[in-house]
Amino acid sequence: MKFEIGDETDQALTTTLVHEFVLCKDSFERFAALAKTNILGRRDKALKIRCHDAYANFLHHLYEFNVGCIKRDIRNTENLQGKVLDKIFNHEVTKLLKNRVDAIKGGYAPSWENHISVYQVEVPAEFGTQFRKIRNRTAHASTKRSSPEDELALGQFYEQYHDFVYLLYVSAQWFWSVKDIEAYDWKSIEEFDLAVRG
Repeated sequence: MKFEIGDETDQALTTTLVHEFVLCKDSFERFAALAKTNILGRRDKALKIRCHDAYANFLHHLYEFNVGCIKRDIRNTENLQGKVLDKIFNHEVTKLLKNRVDAIKGGYAPSWENHISVYQVEVPAEFGTQFRKIRNRTAHASTKRSSPEDELALGQFYEQYHDFVYLLYVSAQWFWSVKDIEAYDWKSIEEFDLAVRG
C-alpha cells in the first residue's frame, strides 16, 4: 500500500519501527552481556544457547527494522523481493562506511571514533544475501539453524559480517532510540497489559 509521510499509515509504520528498534537494542544489550560472560570464561551450554538466541534476535530485529525503513523511504508497505533488499543492504553499508571515512578525514568525527582503516574496507558482494539468509534460518524452525550444511552458521556470520551489522545498528541509534519509553505513544502495542485483564 502506498502512503504519504505523516499520514495514518506512516504514523503506524513509524511506531512499528521505533518498537522494532527497541527490541533490536534490547537483544543487542542482552547479547553483549552474555558475550562478555562467555569471553570471560563461562562456556556452559545454557549460556551458549542464550548467547546464540540473543544474537539471532538482534539480527532479526535489525533486519526487520531496516526493511521497514526501506519501505518508509519508498513510501510503500508492500513486500520487497529478497534480491532487491540484498542490494539495498550492501549499498547502505557502503554509504555508512564512506560517511565514517569522510567524517574522519574532515575532522568532524567524534574523539572516540575508530581508526580510519576500520572503515576503509569493501562490503562483500554477498553481505546482503547472507544477512537475509541468516535472519531467515534463525527466525524460522529450519533444520539449517542447527545443520547449516553449505551455508554459514551463526558464529561464522558473526566473524565475517558483524562489523557491518553493528555499523547499521549504531547508525540507526541517532534517530530511532526512544529517550522516554513511558512518554511515547505506542498505540495498540501498549494495550497489551495483563494486569487489566479480567
